[in-house]
Amino acid sequence: MNEELEKTQLKEVRVEIVAKWLSSGQALLVDVRETSEFEQEHIPGAMLVPLSMLDPETFPRINIKKLVLHCAIGTRSAAAAKMLVKAGHIPPINMAGGIKAWREAGLSTELFDGTPTIPKHKPVLLADQTKASNASPGRVLLSEFIQPLGLSQQELACDIGISDDHIAEIISAERDLDADTAFRLARYFSTDEDFWMNLQMTYDLNRARTRYGDEIIRTITPQKNKNSAS
Repeated sequence: MNEELEKTQLKEVRVEIVAKWLSSGQALLVDVRETSEFEQEHIPGAMLVPLSMLDPETFPRINIKKLVLHCAIGTRSAAAAKMLVKAGHIPPINMAGGIKAWREAGLSTELFDGTPTIPKHKPVLLADQTKASNASPGRVLLSEFIQPLGLSQQELACDIGISDDHIAEIISAERDLDADTAFRLARYFSTDEDFWMNLQMTYDLNRARTRYGDEIIRTITPQKNKNSAS
């Protein structure tokens, strides 16, 4: 399928229209952001299918309701829509502006304070999902941005002003994603800087929990329990 045909089949609608569809039961809303993003804030009733785990061949064929995709600002959901169209699905609808536009329109979202937890309504569109929060920032960069947008690592490195090796090492998880790179990626892909920094922080915490969690729990007594333990 050529690019022009993809463009003609990618329909976008405003958030206000999506909200009416959802309230009347006419639409199924799918959030293609990362699990960590979904856990922090999401649209009530949305189902989670991270773009990094989207398999067009196993994605259900939705024909009863309007299938609406959304992400943070509309870029990733547009890439997801094109992937589904290429696989022969009925063209889904992209929610213009993503959750950012939804929030700016005064529409409600569900917020999670403190430590993020798995949503009560477990994502069911894909079987045996690996938690996306275990993914390195480089994996997210590759699978959600570079590959869907048809970029090369060299092109991205040149466009944001860093070396090819720098990008390659981030993608292979040999280098952490620092604040400078987060600002460059955020500017280039029109995302928030916090999105990239939160990916690195969550990945680091998961690595530390896996490597040292049992030892820390075994050897460190919480301060509030010190007196009772002595």
